Amino acid sequence: MFNHIFVALDSSDAAHEALAIALQLAQSSHAEVGICSVVDPLVVAGTSPPSPGADLVFRDLEADARRLVDEAVERAQIAGVRAHGETRCGAPAFELLQAAKRRDADLIVMGTHGRRGLKHFLMGSVAETVLREASVPVLVVRARESRPEAAP
Repeated sequence: MFNHIFVALDSSDAAHEALAIALQLAQSSHAEVGICSVVDPLVVAGTSPPSPGADLVFRDLEADARRLVDEAVERAQIAGVRAHGETRCGAPAFELLQAAKRRDADLIVMGTHGRRGLKHFLMGSVAETVLREASVPVLVVRARESRPEAAP
């Protein structure tokens, strides 16, 4: 079914659920999994000029992203799935789409925070941009506690 599944990873519950689903899909289709975490420099710097403090925060975020990816690759390997990981720096949607294209992904799996209203307007949606711009299918996963309850 799929040969190269690409997973966007951050520290959210939704991203960890997306990874679990991607690993299940990879096991059933004997696919390889690419895992990528992106550090957004705008989250650190905002509109302020660069500062030594911001540089330290950015390095910490990069280290956290590398740790997340390394742990995810190890989790995949324990599950018997071939996996590779990378971290990127830049605009998350753009970096994820470029990484998926470089890896020749035939499916992108990612979590979404499920923001609505003003939070969505102010923060945007990486998942929404990837959905619009991707040339391959995108599976978007919400964290279980973010999912609306089914009507009785």
